[in-house]
Amino acid sequence: MDVILRVIAGPHKGHDCRVEGGRFVVGRSSRASLPMTKDLALSREHFAIESVPPVCHIADLGSTNGTKVNGLRVERLLLRDGDTITAGDSHFRVQFQGSEAQAGDGYPLRCAGCDAPLRRTADPGGPVDDGPASPADSDDMPEGIMLSPGVWICERCELRRRSYPETSPDYLIEELIGEGGMGQVYRARQVSRNRRVAIKTMSAHAGGPGGEKAIEYFRREIQALHDMLTPGGSNHPCIVEFYELFQVEGQLQLVMEYVDGKNAAAWVRGLGEPLPIDSAVRIGELLLSALHYAHSRGYVHRDIKPSNLLVMGPARRPRLKLTDFGLAKSLIDSNVLVNLTRQGEIGGTVGFLSPEHIRQFGEVREPADIYGVGATLFYLLTQQYPYLGFRPERPDSYEMILEHPAVPLRAFRPDAPKWLEAVILKSLEKSPRDRWPSALEMWRALRPRTARGPRHRGHA
Repeated sequence: MDVILRVIAGPHKGHDCRVEGGRFVVGRSSRASLPMTKDLALSREHFAIESVPPVCHIADLGSTNGTKVNGLRVERLLLRDGDTITAGDSHFRVQFQGSEAQAGDGYPLRCAGCDAPLRRTADPGGPVDDGPASPADSDDMPEGIMLSPGVWICERCELRRRSYPETSPDYLIEELIGEGGMGQVYRARQVSRNRRVAIKTMSAHAGGPGGEKAIEYFRREIQALHDMLTPGGSNHPCIVEFYELFQVEGQLQLVMEYVDGKNAAAWVRGLGEPLPIDSAVRIGELLLSALHYAHSRGYVHRDIKPSNLLVMGPARRPRLKLTDFGLAKSLIDSNVLVNLTRQGEIGGTVGFLSPEHIRQFGEVREPADIYGVGATLFYLLTQQYPYLGFRPERPDSYEMILEHPAVPLRAFRPDAPKWLEAVILKSLEKSPRDRWPSALEMWRALRPRTARGPRHRGHA
């Protein structure tokens, strides 16, 4: 399948270019695949067309003014025949060629949902395809329905697809895996890359103060995950990865890495025995490695707790993903908090809140995450909160966090080494300045025999 990119408006109007496969860069640079030196509103490398038949994506390359497809600003999106791209002062039309020939080259189509062989028939709501049939087509095969050029599904998978919210044709939703008051999380499969993903949805028009706040949390999570991507487009291995964002029928949809794990508290309960000390230390190392990376990228998570850690693998060698950056605070742009964090507002889960969360939530910085790590490790090791008799529903729960001393770990886990008890107690100090000065320092304290720091691009 070839892609024709037609310049339909702007300084280079009338220019056509053929993308025959691979990566095709459009920008102001003379070294771009399509150099558009007269459009001064374009970035030097503005966007790329990535054609891997039978699908084609567009990816913004961190441009100053952004890239839009059919009027919607995008980071990455599956392109369809006839789409209009806007970048700088230029407008482009996308035209596919060769997709029909590809479908009749002597092999049957296969369903993108269940991999069953198909006969070509129709697109959803469209006419039956009168093009040449494949010699391998058979009346015994189920009819195929075209989602997009080169992507076909069977009737059964189409019925299942319609039972879920509308999404990009590059994704097939498989199951609802989480639900809240303002949105849902679905497990899905990305057709073009044949990989499992999670799609978090949120109505773009949720009303009332609660709806507005939920949308702001959702947008903040998107921004945080996007900002933590490296220039190469990848993330820290212990942070759930961002893939793309789009809006469909008034619904915001965040596509991110699917993690086949349990939240840390459920994972520990599933062990049927107390969490081994070595396993807790490893969870702490991985979590601190992720936080060291997030802090270095200018973000404080502000909601570290067991339910925001997805854990996989055996007890002796667990793997971890940090998720839910909806409360994350940008240390670079303090204006992000203006409309969300109001005086007297407290965010996070009570049992893992630092004292400064309670006093001034909008002002918390990295030490609040250090406190969250300590409280989380204490809970995973003991199934208790770090204050004697503490329960989140107690009317004096905030007072206990502000005034009561933390219980030593060995009161509940006498098998814990004294050095680990000291590391956790230091992380739970009331004053931020008395805690570990950084995630890196606490990481080193958990690994006293090594001077090596956690790597941003690998596990600690």
